Amino acid sequence: MKNELAHKAMDKVAPSSLAPVLEGLQDGAEGKDRALQVAAKQGAGAAAAVGIGTASAAAAGAGALAGYAGMASAVSTVGLGGASTALAGAAGITAASGAPLVGAAATTALTAAVGGPVIAGALVVGGVAAAGYSVYKAANWVGKKVFS
Repeated sequence: MKNELAHKAMDKVAPSSLAPVLEGLQDGAEGKDRALQVAAKQGAGAAAAVGIGTASAAAAGAGALAGYAGMASAVSTVGLGGASTALAGAAGITAASGAPLVGAAATTALTAAVGGPVIAGALVVGGVAAAGYSVYKAANWVGKKVFS
């Protein structure tokens, strides 16, 4: 039941990849610029994903590893699993056998490499907010040039 409520809450605050585009286009056409608000909204959604993922992992009994499991969940929720796998590969982080790490394993290894779940969480939240800002600004520029 708790997990179901958490997922419903996540649906309301999760960062949407289309929102900055659509809002930027509309605001550009209307001569508005709300880039900071959009970035804050995207960052808040990512922070919620990190918090809910970590709380869910802790409730499931992950113990001391809840932060790492929560980060893996959050990265998946905000759609950065592929980026995590690519970054682990680019950094040369592999399994003991030498095989490349993918998915949650790549995210966990990267989380450890950057200094732990708190730092990784800040990087995810900041990165999602920065991406939301950048996408909004580009769409806002297009909205000004094309629709106004």
